[in-house]
Amino acid sequence: MKSSQSLRNKLEAIRLEENYEQEILNTAIKQLDNGENEFTILKEIKAKFRQLALNKKLSQKGVSLYTELQKPNIDVDTALSSITWFQ
Repeated sequence: MKSSQSLRNKLEAIRLEENYEQEILNTAIKQLDNGENEFTILKEIKAKFRQLALNKKLSQKGVSLYTELQKPNIDVDTALSSITWFQ
């Protein structure tokens, strides 16, 4: 619960230039409020931003956010790899 709340707070703080980019974030916030899985929501955000980037419709702020989302989360990645290693 705590991590999804922090993701929600981060998404709320971001203001993007293009309405369609901001709408992606607003939809993600609504999904978090409805209790959907944080990792699924992040995956959807990345996919939508990737599609915008491929179509060259991503603003500079959108590119910065997409780059930030693509950075690995060492804590989560290490935990997931440890789980698969010891099974």
